[in-house]
Amino acid sequence: MSLLYVHENNIQNKIRENYNGRKAELEEFYLKEYLPTRLKIEDHSFNENSVDEFKNMTKEVNEYRRKLSAFANKYDIKSQSKFESTFLEELSVYLFENFDEIKNEEFGIYNKGIYAGLKIGNNKDVRFITKDVDFCIGKKAIIRIDNKPAQSIILPIVAVEVKTYLDATMFGEIKSSSKTIRSASPSSQTYVLMGYKSIKDEHIIASRQDATLSEMFCLQDNENDDIHWEVLYEYWKEIKNCIKSISVPNQVNTHGKLLRID
Repeated sequence: MSLLYVHENNIQNKIRENYNGRKAELEEFYLKEYLPTRLKIEDHSFNENSVDEFKNMTKEVNEYRRKLSAFANKYDIKSQSKFESTFLEELSVYLFENFDEIKNEEFGIYNKGIYAGLKIGNNKDVRFITKDVDFCIGKKAIIRIDNKPAQSIILPIVAVEVKTYLDATMFGEIKSSSKTIRSASPSSQTYVLMGYKSIKDEHIIASRQDATLSEMFCLQDNENDDIHWEVLYEYWKEIKNCIKSISVPNQVNTHGKLLRID
């Protein structure tokens, strides 16, 4: 199964398009900065006890982000082109690509066509509603409705929206999208992974009272801050436990905890 290296794709697209006339510079950056960094990051082995692995990985991530930002500023690469922001999206691939469930292809990594419900079309036929997200761990299923040809859908287990920063407008959109996904797939969990927050604390506090989002992770104190390794570690553990919970046996204890089995 091919993985979603969205940052790599962004760089390669710019090389093909000769973005800002900087094809040669982009090729050099790709070969001398991106690929070596990715290989170093993917060489780490993550588990609950590998704190040093998370520290070292985060150091490499922060070093690369500084080089990425300097390159973008030097060659006037606009933020709208997602040259820098896609690297934040790609971090989830590095963190979770070695989960057993991903490697054995029981689950997959996706970002498009995530199942979000059903609707009746103009011809009274039933159609799937899908949404795109920044990162999703899900299971591909083949569904047949009525006498129509079978269709492939992605049932989300984990859906993550990734933002360089989060403001009130983005937050409202994310909550609406999350509600749609969780209504269609009640067992799914939805998350926000952000660089830094540009939103009043009241919005975050209010969200603690509803179940629209499973959790939000803020990597930086502010725009100029480095990513904190502790947050990546907590994010990794959260998603790991979420995937693990899918495999919890369908049994109920005669005593003790009945709903959440550790």
